[in-house]
Amino acid sequence: MNDSVTTGQGSPAKPRLQTMPRRRSAPSPTPIELSVVIPTRDEAGNVPLLLQRLRSSLAEVSFEILFVDDSDDATPQLLRDIASKDSRVRVLHRAADLRAGGLSTAVVLGLAEARGRVVCVMDGDLQHPPEAILELLAAERGGADIVVASRYLSGGSRAGLGGGFRRLVSRGATFLARAIFTEARASTDPLAGFFLCRSALLSGLEFRPVGFKILLELLVCSESATVVDVPLSFQVRGAGKSKATPAQGWLYLRHLWSLVRDVPGSARRWKFAAVGVSGLLLLLGVLELGGAVLGWPALAAWGLAFAISLAWNFTLNLRLTFADARRERYPLMRRYIGSSLTAGGVQLVVFLGLVGLNLPLLVDGLGAAIVAMGVNATLSLQMVRRRRRPPPQPLGLEPLLVRLSRASRADLAVLVNDEQEAVLVSPEGDYRMTPLVRDLCRRAASTGVPVLWTEPPSSRPQARSNVELTSVIVLPMTPQRPAPLSAVLHRHSRTAFSPQDLEAAMRQLQRLGRVGEIKSSPRGRARSEAVANPAR
Repeated sequence: MNDSVTTGQGSPAKPRLQTMPRRRSAPSPTPIELSVVIPTRDEAGNVPLLLQRLRSSLAEVSFEILFVDDSDDATPQLLRDIASKDSRVRVLHRAADLRAGGLSTAVVLGLAEARGRVVCVMDGDLQHPPEAILELLAAERGGADIVVASRYLSGGSRAGLGGGFRRLVSRGATFLARAIFTEARASTDPLAGFFLCRSALLSGLEFRPVGFKILLELLVCSESATVVDVPLSFQVRGAGKSKATPAQGWLYLRHLWSLVRDVPGSARRWKFAAVGVSGLLLLLGVLELGGAVLGWPALAAWGLAFAISLAWNFTLNLRLTFADARRERYPLMRRYIGSSLTAGGVQLVVFLGLVGLNLPLLVDGLGAAIVAMGVNATLSLQMVRRRRRPPPQPLGLEPLLVRLSRASRADLAVLVNDEQEAVLVSPEGDYRMTPLVRDLCRRAASTGVPVLWTEPPSSRPQARSNVELTSVIVLPMTPQRPAPLSAVLHRHSRTAFSPQDLEAAMRQLQRLGRVGEIKSSPRGRARSEAVANPAR
């Protein structure tokens, strides 16, 4: 079978290239250590030398090379000829009508098709030296989840980037990303196009690439990943012309905005600051209206202004700043109200002190509010830093199921193996898997993505609201595909599982760690020595 594939010819419908494509390739019959994903566009002059250097540098590694090609020159035919002679080379050529998103969607498609334990992304223009891959791989074997070939690390160089203007633009774009996203500060070069990561880190990750900065999106969406930089000497381009255009600057800004808007926990400080400024303007407006226009006593005007701004900030911060903590909504509300009232007390003391100085009321309110905002920011942002630690001792599988059940408010939790057989039920009781649950388990195990299924109350448009619904969550316990173990959570009540319940179970599993191999007892239950290793 030829490993060269052309996409888009004979397709019944145009796929959504803005999302992470589902894996189409069958698993490799032999384990592959490394997949090298290379997006190409009119790189016929560079491909032969690139392949020669890759084969030479990776001689001691089990690897595959996956070209995602958008070319209109001789590159597609050249790659097909190479793939027909070397089974380690695979080619995905995208027809012209399937190139929406350009480099970003090409990389995302390559990541979805990669079959190696780790995957490396690099350019096909020889500016990324293939010999550096071994250094990236060594850093990953040393414990890193993501390894970035950085132009800005000591020992690196960006000499091949071109003129001074391009270097200035690159440096400015990097500074902007690191200023907005704390996750981007894990690397000195968060916009690098040359990086390596564990394939397990990509499981379940839905990219929405705008522009071409895939690494930035990976960093922002993988805040708990261990990131290591290695120095990169950025080389002068080989044959052909650069694909960089001024329009990519606009795409980059759109990408930043999409990450701020669509990733709930990102840019938290900036979201908190924006909400705080809006609340400050509201407070000053009400204070001026009550004190200066209506002639109320200063304390009464401040009290009303503070109450309104507190309600405003509270609502917006729950929806924007702490949206990723909604699984802890009520504990979060208590902590946030506590920090806000503490800041309000400080604001009142400062306000009363300033009122005695006979300054304009607006100046009194502004000074007191600025001090209180600093106190509130310190206390509120501290809430999200206080993450619950994993248990110090390995956790048995039954306690793990109990915790998942509590987190999602499930009626029943079941552990299922890779053959879709129930091996542990908590609490105790008989359990028989239905064909539907088996199908859901197969889907979750094969994709590595959790499944949430809810039975509709009725086929009628005017269904009764007091009926009990059956809903199921299937949660792969390991990110590998197929997953050896899955947790099945059941609920039968008037309120079905919600996406928030699914998120709560996923976060609980992430905190407790991945589950190891289990051994079944004669009665079909897991032995007590099976444990979940605590997360880092």
